[in-house]
Amino acid sequence: MKLPSLRNAEVLAGHAGLDQYVSTVSVLEYAKTFAMANPLFLGNEIILTAFISIKDDVDAQCEAIRRLHAVGEAAIVLYYVGYYMENVDQNLVQVANELDFPLIVMPRNDYSLRYSDVITEVLMHIFRDQQNETRFATQLLRQISMMREQQRSISGILRLLSDRCQYTFLLVDEDGKECGFAPWPMSINEEFRNSVYDHIDESDDFPVTFLWKDCNYVICKNSFATKMKSRFTLFSIMAAGTTEDTKLVQAAEVLQSSYDIWDGDLRKRTQDDLVRMVLVEPSDEVYRLASSLNLDLQPLRIMWVICPSPAEKYTYSSADRVNIKYEIKKYLRANRKTGIVDTFDNSIVAFMNDDKYLEFDKDLSDSLTKYLQEQYPGMILIWCSGMDSIADAKRTYLLLEENFPTASSIYIHKTVLTQRELSFAGNCCNTLRGLTTMPEKYNLILKPLRGRDEDTAIDTLTTYLIDADRNIAATARYLHVHESTVKYRLNNIKRKLGYDIAEMPGVFSLYKALALKRLLHSQKQMKY
Repeated sequence: MKLPSLRNAEVLAGHAGLDQYVSTVSVLEYAKTFAMANPLFLGNEIILTAFISIKDDVDAQCEAIRRLHAVGEAAIVLYYVGYYMENVDQNLVQVANELDFPLIVMPRNDYSLRYSDVITEVLMHIFRDQQNETRFATQLLRQISMMREQQRSISGILRLLSDRCQYTFLLVDEDGKECGFAPWPMSINEEFRNSVYDHIDESDDFPVTFLWKDCNYVICKNSFATKMKSRFTLFSIMAAGTTEDTKLVQAAEVLQSSYDIWDGDLRKRTQDDLVRMVLVEPSDEVYRLASSLNLDLQPLRIMWVICPSPAEKYTYSSADRVNIKYEIKKYLRANRKTGIVDTFDNSIVAFMNDDKYLEFDKDLSDSLTKYLQEQYPGMILIWCSGMDSIADAKRTYLLLEENFPTASSIYIHKTVLTQRELSFAGNCCNTLRGLTTMPEKYNLILKPLRGRDEDTAIDTLTTYLIDADRNIAATARYLHVHESTVKYRLNNIKRKLGYDIAEMPGVFSLYKALALKRLLHSQKQMKY
């Protein structure tokens, strides 16, 4: 905080955490939950952000603070308050204080500030410290101990070592099986990795020098044994002329100590671990683990995401999520479904094979949701199908995170949502972006319904098309009226509109107009 670039910044909250160790500085622009799950957040970083992607969403800002604290980040520095975020909400201050997480605000209403000023000064300060303090093993072990359990993995530890030493690390067990790989820089591709393997396989004496794209690299080898008598080999790859023996020895020491202290956590890799990996890690890492577990991911073309509705007031605990996870696993087994299930974020995510009859999968999701609603009211199941790759799964989950709150505001009675409804919700959100009233185009569509019974007509039509999927009985149930009343109202609506409300393409524009009207109503209620 004494650096020139931070001297005029204000520590708004989390003063008790100002003694946190800082390993680097990073920029976070996309602060939605999906991005925050990325394993690159390994802790002890100062995070620079303007919260542009969530500038009007205080709940998301608070969740971002919780997530950054959970992965052990050191502090957050907010830029451009007064330009993007109008102000720092008191709820954000309260969360930061509760977590002792430093919330630092750069001078307000100053658009001339640059991230690069803080980045340069902090990194220079860290670099000088590293030059003066060559013994880093103890500090890294302390940093590892602060990681969340699910992040305390060999991949995560190797990533820390790689960032600290600026080497590429490959760890294998005594059978030659890969345990983890951390490239430096991150842009290193699979072709380089394969070249490293080729030279390791062909060599008995180390260090080994090889040429890659006009650059000479060196592969060094260090072996160690854990207190459980397991043997590992650490291969370190760096540009020729940059080898420092003390770094290699300390890297092996960190790994050996990590296995001695957290052996159970580091070795625990099951099929369900693939759920998190599919959503946040590189595809080649996912396929590598799946292959080691003899699991074919190709048939798993359906993803279920079970999470509480944004309108649900009750907060489900981690124990609740674990219970739901095992209920789903049992349910899938009972229905002869191959699947992997795990908790992720505030949700439970399952991947499973699809049935040759779509109706069976739909009935399966409906019956599970009915059971969950009885045990855990407010739970919503998002059913995403037709996924042919890990990239599809990542895109679909991002779609969910972006549009789930909007979809929940439109489909207020549905307990099962699909990616088509999520996409439609995103379309509606884009149509209303920055608007507080209905666009004239959609006002004209609903204009024939104006009059003394306008509210009743709009309510009936919205329920019939959006909530009840054009089912008379369901519409009557939601409106608490007799089915004949629904039929009478719908006949009057058809007469006023002058076309059949069940026929395309007219029904699509009508459907969207009703959804926009409901979404605007929901947004107004939230403000009050």
